[in-house]
Amino acid sequence: MASNGMNLSETFKLTKGQCYFSPNGRYIANASQFRLVVREFETLQIVSVLTCIDSIDKIVWAPNSKSILSSCFKRGVSQIWTIQSSSCASKLEEGSSGLVDAVWCPDSKQVLTWSEFGVRINVWSLNHKTVSYIQNPKLNSAGCIFYKKFAVICERKGREDYISIFKYSDWTLMCNFKINTDDMDSCNVVNDAILVCDTHLAPQYFVYDFKGSCLTKVVLYQNKLGVKCLSISLSEQFAALGCYDGTCKLLNSVTWSVLKEWKHSVDAVSKNTIVYEEQSSESGNRFVIKESTESLELPYVKANHDDPYLLVGIGLAVFSTSGRYLATRCDAVPSVVWVWDMQDLSLISLVIHCSPVVTLCWDPLSPRDTDEILGMCCNADHIYIWSCSGMLAVKVPNCETLSGAGELGPIRNISWSGKGNCLILKGDYHFCLCYFPEYCKDK
Repeated sequence: MASNGMNLSETFKLTKGQCYFSPNGRYIANASQFRLVVREFETLQIVSVLTCIDSIDKIVWAPNSKSILSSCFKRGVSQIWTIQSSSCASKLEEGSSGLVDAVWCPDSKQVLTWSEFGVRINVWSLNHKTVSYIQNPKLNSAGCIFYKKFAVICERKGREDYISIFKYSDWTLMCNFKINTDDMDSCNVVNDAILVCDTHLAPQYFVYDFKGSCLTKVVLYQNKLGVKCLSISLSEQFAALGCYDGTCKLLNSVTWSVLKEWKHSVDAVSKNTIVYEEQSSESGNRFVIKESTESLELPYVKANHDDPYLLVGIGLAVFSTSGRYLATRCDAVPSVVWVWDMQDLSLISLVIHCSPVVTLCWDPLSPRDTDEILGMCCNADHIYIWSCSGMLAVKVPNCETLSGAGELGPIRNISWSGKGNCLILKGDYHFCLCYFPEYCKDK
């Protein structure tokens, strides 16, 4: 894969990694201490500089891309801004209950904020200037799933887990039911059913319908830690469970049975698997294809059982946009990315990096009939692009070990634009954009 046509913008200041494209792809917003800066994506010209009451912890675009929400957690305040105005349209104050999270409702007319210690959710109506409450929420915004015209809210009452289903247009309670978990860890809505994974200490998952009936319960195994990560394909046909036992289990969303179990070891490598290995040099890193995989050895990391962040299990699992591929990272071998083909359920590619991989993200617009593009970064001065055509390592200038004035520093995170023609490269205190004009023209 050639690297011609890849261009980098200048660097801009960044606070707490808060930099996002608007849903319509026209704007890019970033936090710089107490300032919220909105730019035109195509020209990077500043549209507005908004002054918040304190250092910004989180920014969220409204689904209609006309407004943006900024939250200052230590002050317990969220502010809502319109793009073309420098004045604050609304100010949402939590008061003594504190603030830990905030999201938009899909109608762009309501905002949900979470108070500290799971006390309540505040539902702010921007049109009617009213606020209502949902008591005892769990998992903050991760426990609030908007699906079609409903909001699925996870709750914790008296050491038991519950799910409430609301019609979010007027927050009418449609259903409330207890679920049989010990301590719910995650909740997702897939194919008109609710998939609930239990605590890491209980390797099991449950599936409920929207009336509260339990459709199935599956115990994955015994006497081991459970599910570490979860990914849902955009078609909602499959769900992938990354487990602490080092396997990724593929679920069929019709029967909810385990369709395939992938073990992350050299045994998964076949003669059809393309293995890329990164080699570093002074001129830059590159990938070579290993001709023979018979003596392949993976760079396993010895687990430190005194470390609370134990390096075991599947830490990342991400479906491609079309659902054709699944990319995973096993934390016992954190520098290796595994790409699985969903057509024949086999390992199509293995990518061995020099450093642990921290981010996997698929191009959001890759169609099934052309190459799908996977972006990766490793807390270093390179970004990596994978497709069926090959591997590409791109050295990013101004990435020093310690970022200084105007320097990006090691790349901590990357994310695609909605059009798939650009990546945001985020360092500790700066960010820049990486453009792929030739790739866009080909598409």
